[in-house]
Amino acid sequence: MYNKIKQFRLALYILLAVGLGIIFMNSDTQAASTYRIRINKQQNCVTIYKANEKGKYEPYKAMVCSVGSATPLGTFPLKEKIRWHELDGPVYGQYCTRITGHILFHSVWYYENNNPASLSCTQYNKLGQVASHGCVRLCVRDAKWIYNNVPSGTPVEIYNSKDPGPLGKPEAIKLSGYWGWDPTDDTNPANPYNNKKPSITLKKGNSGNTNIGFASNVNILKTITAKNTTGFDVSKRVTYTVKYKKDKKAKAKKVKKVNTGRAGIYLVKFKVTDEIGRKASLSVKYNVLGQVFIKSFKLNRTSKSLYLGGNAGDSSFKLKMKSYAPSKASIKELKFTSSNTNVATVDAKGKVKAVGAGSAVISAKTKDGSNIKQYCTVNVGKYAGSVTASVDQAVLTKGQQTIIRTSLLPAGATGKSNLSYSFASSNPAVVSVDASGNVTALGEGSAEIIVTASNAAKSGNLVTRVVVTVNPAQGSDASPSALTLN
Repeated sequence: MYNKIKQFRLALYILLAVGLGIIFMNSDTQAASTYRIRINKQQNCVTIYKANEKGKYEPYKAMVCSVGSATPLGTFPLKEKIRWHELDGPVYGQYCTRITGHILFHSVWYYENNNPASLSCTQYNKLGQVASHGCVRLCVRDAKWIYNNVPSGTPVEIYNSKDPGPLGKPEAIKLSGYWGWDPTDDTNPANPYNNKKPSITLKKGNSGNTNIGFASNVNILKTITAKNTTGFDVSKRVTYTVKYKKDKKAKAKKVKKVNTGRAGIYLVKFKVTDEIGRKASLSVKYNVLGQVFIKSFKLNRTSKSLYLGGNAGDSSFKLKMKSYAPSKASIKELKFTSSNTNVATVDAKGKVKAVGAGSAVISAKTKDGSNIKQYCTVNVGKYAGSVTASVDQAVLTKGQQTIIRTSLLPAGATGKSNLSYSFASSNPAVVSVDASGNVTALGEGSAEIIVTASNAAKSGNLVTRVVVTVNPAQGSDASPSALTLN
């Protein structure tokens, strides 16, 4: 009877052990089925998927990581967990969870075992790029989350894709120095970063009040500086909201931006969330001042000569406001117009371009509503490429006179404003020529009249020659002739 009782008890213990094993196995299987992990090796990004009430896996959390060239592709069940573990080096990692073989999830490595103040800052700053020997490095917060929340048996897929994942790739925070603490290791009471947070400050002054000139070009994001928990600039992460009221007594209403064309008080609240989720804010009151009108101004030019046929600098210039009063005038912009667009055009920024020979007046009017005007006279000439000359009579008798007639080519060429001509005879004993181009026959023979057009071209003089013949007796009329030299 006693033996039967012992056999019964043994069988009961066996059944109980098997039952409990089944219960624990089902529990582990159920827990492991809660999550799926995908590691995008190409993008150094981990995405955690969590099963919803219907058993469908949805994106739950994204983590920035660093893999290595030896990180294998494929799907593996998570294995054992190790709180601190020696890595290649030797160096040490926190919150290690084995993926397969020697490939682990773990924190960025430390120089000293079990010393969370010995983190390699250089390696930490590589999070988000290939840096490991094959393991998947994470910040402490993320390595710890997997260690505490994702059970062994959970499938981990390692793959390559240009798309980081449905939740995108988080940005890793940066550290300065050689070694120190991971700022995400915030459950450790000794971590000095636990007492730090982001900050937003005004670049100029700290009273919280800033005056802005009417119609001024102001980017309010450039009036503040934002630092993250570790002291790096995060101004690009700043967002803000704006409320406006006409004066101190008015009720503030939400608006989209600070409108410097509308005087009043703008209440701006800046906010920033840094890379590890810590937040900061700053409220600033901006006062957009009332408009101050221009009473007088001067242009940088009141007259200008331009020339076609040269380079861009010869045919254009910039007309702009040189000075104005009062000095606190709000709007210093001008509206430009041309009296003759066939001679010169002007754009909204005051760039004047020559179009054709002649004169035009460019007017500049204030745009602040004061309607004050100033003017610039533009004279447009055209550089010549050559000069031609001819005489009324190419054959003369002694004592007879003729005149030299000149013209510039191409058609419409004017030369510079100080264009002048000079004349010289190659044989003064045969013909003489005066400063006005009047030719007088003096003796028998032939001579060249050398015609020089000074300042006709952009650089250098243009020269041509005319041959005149003097006969001993009264000669018959001869047809005019001309010789052109470039």
